[in-house]
Amino acid sequence: MLRRLVIDVGPLRDSRPFRNVFVARTVSVFGIGMLAVAIPVQVYGLTGSTAHVGGVSAAEGLALLAGFLWGGVLADRHDRRRLMLRARAAAGIGFLLLAVNAFLPSPSLAALYLLAAWDGLMTGVSITALLAATPALVAPDKLVAAGALNALTVRLGSMASPALGGLVVSAFGVGWNYAAAAAGTLGTLGLLTGLPRLKPEAASTEADPLKAVWNGFRFVASHKVVGSLMLLGLLFMVAGGVPVLMPAFASRSLDGGAATVGLLFAAPACGAVLASLTSGWAGRARTPGLALLAASVSGFVALACLGLARHPALAVAILFVYGFVQSVEEILRYGLIQSHTPDSHLGRVNALWSAQETGGGAVGSLGAGALGRYLAPGAAIVLYGTVSAVLALALALTLTGLRTATLRPEPEPG
Repeated sequence: MLRRLVIDVGPLRDSRPFRNVFVARTVSVFGIGMLAVAIPVQVYGLTGSTAHVGGVSAAEGLALLAGFLWGGVLADRHDRRRLMLRARAAAGIGFLLLAVNAFLPSPSLAALYLLAAWDGLMTGVSITALLAATPALVAPDKLVAAGALNALTVRLGSMASPALGGLVVSAFGVGWNYAAAAAGTLGTLGLLTGLPRLKPEAASTEADPLKAVWNGFRFVASHKVVGSLMLLGLLFMVAGGVPVLMPAFASRSLDGGAATVGLLFAAPACGAVLASLTSGWAGRARTPGLALLAASVSGFVALACLGLARHPALAVAILFVYGFVQSVEEILRYGLIQSHTPDSHLGRVNALWSAQETGGGAVGSLGAGALGRYLAPGAAIVLYGTVSAVLALALALTLTGLRTATLRPEPEPG
């Protein structure tokens, strides 16, 4: 039973190309996490303005969304290995320029805006190409295991890399933080160079990029499994705004301070890490679509229960459970999307999925912030969780194609 539960490391053991990509992705995740600390710290140090901090973050976020969509079109037209190499090299050069700017006697704020946007654009292209290439690097029955390994890397990186970035900034300054990120990124190019050619089996032929993106939307809307997964993702976009309410919830409902807020933010990540480490069963699930829907409903029910908690320990435990089932849903969703999407559309579908994941937090944050103006934070969280759970249950009852979906699908007619 232990072997069935422990995360399946078969993709790392059996596929050298996937192993190379995994290491490169891990280094990139840590580099991005370090930059997430360094750029706001430097901008605030230069300007003393939170508006500029928000402006630089917005520029990077918008560029990231553009990078996802542009990268999706490129990944369905060109060799994905070459695309990853060029995007990571361009990102590494951007990090070097950030370091050079930081070491100047008078660093340029305009350069920070420009280079933050450049980093977001290249990161979006690189991530999309990597996601589109993964199904060609592992066996079909190892797609879920590959998704679990990638999810584990992201979770651990999001927990550790900001702390590492803060230590580097404190000890050596932001310039050396950028230099370390550049060295790590450029150092992974050798790993990516060793990959085989990863050209799409049936390359997209649309000359107009906007038309290519539109055709990606049409495919998603017409596919009963992929479309259902994207529809379910809209609910997680809404739930992505709940962290905005955590400081007020900790203060008004839990009688806690900054330490309590930190625990509330850390608990879902810890639950997600445990879910990844015990995901060995997911690749052998007979009805992964049904398991995904059950995890979604359970997660939203846990979120509703969180709003009723009045003790920090109980709130942390509920958020741990929420992070666990949310990660299970994410791992299964990854496997189903990759296995049900034809190679000719993998770039655009992964781009739309990544854009939805990234933009969801922003959309949800706006909604949570607005709702928090009219309701107590606990009541707002209960409303979020209850409405999301009801909608997820309704989807579970109506999306027959997703309930019966497997990881070895039969080709759809046409």
